[in-house]
Amino acid sequence: MKTKKSRLDRKCDLCKGMIKKGDRYALKSVAAGQEATWSRDDRPVADIPAWAWTSYRIKVPVCDVCANP
Repeated sequence: MKTKKSRLDRKCDLCKGMIKKGDRYALKSVAAGQEATWSRDDRPVADIPAWAWTSYRIKVPVCDVCANP
């Protein structure tokens, strides 16, 4: 994975170790859940069709050791 130099203190999402300022780190995209694009009416969640759901992703920091094993 491509890494860059940290300008802040961060916490690795995989090993829970600290990434100190100046250390190398990468950003990994993880799925955080799903959101519906269905907004026509007030249907219950179970009645919304499967094609109306999109996954919601966020980027989390990963240390250099976990990014490039």
